[in-house]
Amino acid sequence: MTNHRWAVTFFMLGLSCTSPLPGEVEAGLFDFFASTAQEENCKPHMAAPGSFQFEGRFRLERNLADGYFIYRNTHRAIQFNGQNMHSAHEAAHSLVKGCESCAWRVVETLEVVLLSETQHEALGGQCPCNALGESIPVEEGIFPPRPVPGGFDAVRACGMLSVRVALSAEGCPEKCREENEKSVDYYIEGIRRE
Repeated sequence: MTNHRWAVTFFMLGLSCTSPLPGEVEAGLFDFFASTAQEENCKPHMAAPGSFQFEGRFRLERNLADGYFIYRNTHRAIQFNGQNMHSAHEAAHSLVKGCESCAWRVVETLEVVLLSETQHEALGGQCPCNALGESIPVEEGIFPPRPVPGGFDAVRACGMLSVRVALSAEGCPEKCREENEKSVDYYIEGIRRE
């Protein structure tokens, strides 16, 4: 059985968040489910080893192209193209005793498709199996996520969270690199709470 605890430890690196929250357009607080495996209906398999839950908030700038993903007391920059949100964050880190001489690099990439209420209904009330690769419906009567009177029309987030840990070759014992260079991809699904 693979131990994914290291990935959860790194999860959602970012900058400290201050009040007021960054971004001017509230795009929603979501309850997320993350798993390395999917069920037959393409939902994250929450009984799989390393599965976890978290909550996160999307906030956008007025241009609706730039924004932030806020997790606990940290935030990270995101880009939004009107349907997909993308964020990559890199940080130096050291967790393992005996490997302090290694230069650690942790890269987290969050990529999700936001679904509006009409898109969510058109897709049968669930995430598509390959949300990042499928064409999300936008046609007459089916609208993309967007500001609407009273808020922002996004009810579900579907995608992937990828965590990569790499150690420098120089000055780092080979045993440390073999045991700690890891990568894991999580299927994630978020349901809007507010």
